[in-house]
Amino acid sequence: MKKYSGFTLIELMITLFIVGILLAVGVPSLKTFMQGNQLVAATNELISALHLARSEAIKINARVSICESSDGKTCANSGSWKEGWIVFVDANGDLANTGTACTAPNTDCLLRIHDGFTDNDLTIAGVDANAAAISSFTFTSRGLPKAVNGASQSGVYSVCSLDSGGNTIDSRAVVLSLSGRVRVSDNAAVICP
Repeated sequence: MKKYSGFTLIELMITLFIVGILLAVGVPSLKTFMQGNQLVAATNELISALHLARSEAIKINARVSICESSDGKTCANSGSWKEGWIVFVDANGDLANTGTACTAPNTDCLLRIHDGFTDNDLTIAGVDANAAAISSFTFTSRGLPKAVNGASQSGVYSVCSLDSGGNTIDSRAVVLSLSGRVRVSDNAAVICP
């Protein structure tokens, strides 16, 4: 008599039932994990851009600005850094970038472009010491952050991860001090929409 090997229908049903339970438990955890990674990545990219702006200002002995930008060429005043930002040499301090790559020293030119984030559950916004929205920073040749009017400026960027209902899941604060130091803080006030 021939012996058949394989799985019975009962064994297959039990296996599918166990896989279903594992997926039901694992998928929400995976989404939370992915949102946490997106939050950390966005925070690190913003910190990197601020460090680049400051270090380039010191290195080339000229003003370097960072501003929110949705087109990758000009500064915007939308109040949302989620749409992207640009870092550029701003020799005359007018925040009017030429949109060209750097070839000559001390001329307005792009250093870095960061495209916006496509995740609708992520927000990035900045406020200064007076709780006014930040749309740009200019670093002087000494590495100090200044506002467009030349006044010293500091601020806190809130990077927030939201659920589908718009409630905050997790957040991080990127603090830019008056001395130009950039850091992530757990103690800073994070303002999420």
